[in-house]
Amino acid sequence: MESSRKVVIQALIGWVLLLGLISGAACQSAWVNPHNTARSIVGVANIIWSPTLASFAAQWANDLASRGCPLQHRPNNPYGENIFWASWSSTPADAVNAWVGEKIYYNYATNTCAAGQICGHYTQVVWRKSIEVGCASAACPNNGGTISVCNYNPPGNYVGQKPY
Repeated sequence: MESSRKVVIQALIGWVLLLGLISGAACQSAWVNPHNTARSIVGVANIIWSPTLASFAAQWANDLASRGCPLQHRPNNPYGENIFWASWSSTPADAVNAWVGEKIYYNYATNTCAAGQICGHYTQVVWRKSIEVGCASAACPNNGGTISVCNYNPPGNYVGQKPY
């Protein structure tokens, strides 16, 4: 009887771990796929998921959530970083699509943004030399929103350099 319980418990633990890996992989692809779609449009190689960057992003997203979800970059961050806040329970695609949506303001020929607009989130997404990404989101406890953070290695957006 005791050995059959151990087998059942081991099987359950195995299923829980497997489900965690599946949901983890699904979460990774939810972040990576929209990045790679934007990158492929401009001829940039795919970016890959980094668990190290994801952990780094999760720490910052949780810290921001604990402080009311300010849109604030992490000080002394050695990586590139994009931050997104939504007033709803947003998805990874919501965040990445908002950053990629800045493309309309980016002029590749002059390597500039339209006057009064922001496009640095977009250029970080498609930065050719950034080959790894890790992202995370946290719920904003005071307003029901979501704060999302992606970190990129190596970082992009160097003044005077084109993203691709």
